[in-house]
Amino acid sequence: MQIFTGNWKKNTKLPELPRSNSVIIGKYETGLMYHNFNKFAHMIVAGTTGYGKTNFIKCLISQLNGEIILIDMKGGFDYGIVTATDIQQARTELESVTAQMKQRRKSHIYVIVDEAGELLPPDHLKRHDDKEPYLACLSAISEIARLGRGFNTHLIYATQYPTKDILNGQVKQNAETRICFRLPTDVASRVALDEKGAEELPSGQFGLGIYKKDYKMEFKAFEFVERDGWDAKVRNPQTKGSTDTFTIE
Repeated sequence: MQIFTGNWKKNTKLPELPRSNSVIIGKYETGLMYHNFNKFAHMIVAGTTGYGKTNFIKCLISQLNGEIILIDMKGGFDYGIVTATDIQQARTELESVTAQMKQRRKSHIYVIVDEAGELLPPDHLKRHDDKEPYLACLSAISEIARLGRGFNTHLIYATQYPTKDILNGQVKQNAETRICFRLPTDVASRVALDEKGAEELPSGQFGLGIYKKDYKMEFKAFEFVERDGWDAKVRNPQTKGSTDTFTIE
């Protein structure tokens, strides 16, 4: 795979978005790359640790205009404030979203799951009652993926190493947009992208990725610059006049 190189100016201020409910994904050879959540409601994000997945999610969070449900089963340390950090909290939040989303018509909800693999029942759990909170979370995720678009509810589903169990058929079928940073094998790439290629992204290159929906392009993600006091704006709309800064190396 030929990956472009760009001589881009650092400290690029977030520009005006071209249409409602759009976010900036990054840059490609001839300009900025946008994503419109109104048109493509859900997104799968995959990538090996250290290649930009969490950074990418932070960039998304700083642009989203709506209620954010952030589930981080790794403890939430990457984001400051999260909605759920354990399976019981995740179940409560996800089931609340499925109950509320059919009542909403104007405002948007963004359900962000960082490390979706943590929602799978661990192998050591044998009893159905012990697995039940995990199964309830997976059921709610599937319902959001199936029905969310019609109710302004969006799923951003992230994983370090995609497998068929993590990216089940309901999620893959309804999350047409894929963001993929480097993955270790072509098997993982085929699960995330439905084709190989992510394993060919250059080793050690932070932020280089593939953006795929009805077409596929390579891109360079922005790097989020944390300011003092920044954290994920969970459950709160985007602050008007945000001046978050992004950089390209």
